[in-house]
Amino acid sequence: MESCLLTYFVINDEIRSTCDFNPYFFENKKPVYEVLRIEQSIPLFLEDHLERFFHSCHLANLKPTFDESRIKKRLKALITYNNLKTGLIKFIFFKEQEKEFFIAWITPFSFPTKRLYSEGITTAFLHAARKNPQAKFSNLNIRQQADNFIKENKVYEVLLVNKENVLTEGSRSNLFLLQKDLNILFTPHENLVLKGITRKKIIDLAIHEGIDIFESEFKKNELTDFDSAFITGTSPKVLPIKTIEHLTMDVHHPLIQLLKTKYDELIEDYLKVFSW
Repeated sequence: MESCLLTYFVINDEIRSTCDFNPYFFENKKPVYEVLRIEQSIPLFLEDHLERFFHSCHLANLKPTFDESRIKKRLKALITYNNLKTGLIKFIFFKEQEKEFFIAWITPFSFPTKRLYSEGITTAFLHAARKNPQAKFSNLNIRQQADNFIKENKVYEVLLVNKENVLTEGSRSNLFLLQKDLNILFTPHENLVLKGITRKKIIDLAIHEGIDIFESEFKKNELTDFDSAFITGTSPKVLPIKTIEHLTMDVHHPLIQLLKTKYDELIEDYLKVFSW
């Protein structure tokens, strides 16, 4: 069930008390949604998130009557009223009986510790796949299944495997693979995954650094061909993987550190030039 932090949330153009927040209102609506990382009261890569949001609406055959500027105004109000410096904002959109509902709130978050960035995370396989990975729709079944599996098996993230035993993505992240001494970044093909904003940034950074990108289908049993792996996402940014079930990965591949550093620099540059 969704939780709403701090004092206020937004519904359409209204600022409301979190006392009025009712997750049951949209629990079974399967809305289009986005999650934004807030740093220094600034939503990171906001333009990319809004572009994906409207693309998801198009795939869902939803036509919002509002535009990007209206969303920015609502998000700015949410950040300002809550005096939010760092955290995550989630916003959703759906229609009910031709009435629009845009709801945005501060959602619980847990950013990785310095130790996890240094030592890497534990992961395991979960046999599940999103029906339409190209669009960011709420899928409570997979999310709850993943959350329960993570808790029961005491891992940081699960890697989704479809019916063909092909690796797709993490429950909240995208996956990248590396081979020792190769200047190549391997990742599941974009048709298999939600094209994450961080994923896109990492691919762009890799190309800029002269790193080759290889997108393909990778079977679960082909993971032994790789020496290192990492996930990307709004919360984890660039986070190395220590183990995939019983398979140990090298967290010190130089490309992981390079891309992590370059991504942090990209964030700093974005924060310097951002304006509403």
